[in-house]
Amino acid sequence: MGEESTRTEYAIKQVGDRYYPVIIDRKAGGHYEIKNPMTGGVLSYNNPEAAEKYVQRAREGEGQ
Repeated sequence: MGEESTRTEYAIKQVGDRYYPVIIDRKAGGHYEIKNPMTGGVLSYNNPEAAEKYVQRAREGEGQ
């Protein structure tokens, strides 16, 4: 569980017709919503494909 736990886990939460990329925090037993840097609110999308693309980019960016 050592180095695996340092890697950030992402998921997509659906609420109504919106999709929210979130960061999973297993130690706290929950998740964090991601802030939208353009609006200061919570990042959300109106389709699951766009939310999944965000999660893929975030995972790739972490690997560098």
